Amino acid sequence: MMKVLLIQPQMRDFDAFLAKALKEAGIEAVFAYTEGRTEGHLFNGCEPVWLRVRSRLDVAGIISLRRLIREIDPDIVYCGTALQCFATIVAAVGYRPIKIVFYRGAIRSLNYFSPSDWLIFKSGRVSVFHCNSQAVANALRQVGIRDTQIAIFPGTGYFASQFEWGSVEGRVLLRSATYRIGAVANYRKVKGLEFLIEAARFLLERGMDIEVVIVGSDLKGCVGRFADRVGIRGRLICTGPITPPWPVMKTFDCLVVPSLKESLPKVIIEAFACQIPVVATRVGGIPEMLGFGEAGELVEPGNSEALAKAIQRVLCDPGKAAKYKDQGQRIFKKRYEAGVVATQYVALFNRLAWEGKAHAKQF
Repeated sequence: MMKVLLIQPQMRDFDAFLAKALKEAGIEAVFAYTEGRTEGHLFNGCEPVWLRVRSRLDVAGIISLRRLIREIDPDIVYCGTALQCFATIVAAVGYRPIKIVFYRGAIRSLNYFSPSDWLIFKSGRVSVFHCNSQAVANALRQVGIRDTQIAIFPGTGYFASQFEWGSVEGRVLLRSATYRIGAVANYRKVKGLEFLIEAARFLLERGMDIEVVIVGSDLKGCVGRFADRVGIRGRLICTGPITPPWPVMKTFDCLVVPSLKESLPKVIIEAFACQIPVVATRVGGIPEMLGFGEAGELVEPGNSEALAKAIQRVLCDPGKAAKYKDQGQRIFKKRYEAGVVATQYVALFNRLAWEGKAHAKQF
């Protein structure tokens, strides 16, 4: 039986489902986590492992990982972060050949001064780079990763039922305007929230009765101060972090993702599941997520006026909004549901096992 060790930062709702799917496919899987303990959780009767690997220089952590690899004797090790991948490569030195899969969820250039990046991307020790979008895959191709080393599918799967629970108290659920525009993002310049605020000003100047709700952390109050400068502070509600966010999201007439840089924003998947029309910038993996305009409005980043026009099209055209809702739900079921994603994990591991056997026969 094929054995797989899956190392992730934290436990996900999807993991128990994935463990079951792997077992049904004849794959023995052990899950390990590096952030947060796992007592009391069982995946098919097997308790997950807690690993403490804090940095590339954490010798004790790498030794404990090496011990775990020798104990489990996996054919494949799946790594959810660059640190976990680096530690696995080092821990497996001198051991029998193991296929290593590295999940790459962000669009980042290679750091030529990083020993970790050199080991992961240039040593040939990683068998497959698991990417969540074509945009991430394209970035990998630019640093010399071959197509045969790339697998493209979401890193985690979702359940439609998980978006039915959750509650929030207070006035954030009660709208005070005809239209409610929302965003879900912790404040950082790269999230482009200032462009959303400016777009809201344009809409108000055009006579639209709107309010803007931003769900996320903004410790320094940057969004509020910018709203003061452009004169729309009375139309802005900053809720702070809310987990899960979808009880508030379901009050949105439109979700806006005004980012200047992104990979595969989870909030768009959540909007699809909740049937909320999306307006987003044409960056990273977003166009791919939105079916290149079939499931939402796409605008160039940093253009507040274009953003305002796209939002207005969604708010003022019920037919267009309904189309985006339907297309988003279709994409959610086709690409992001747990069963679909789990099947792709099984196919990836089976492919690697077959390649390993074919290579062994040559010798």
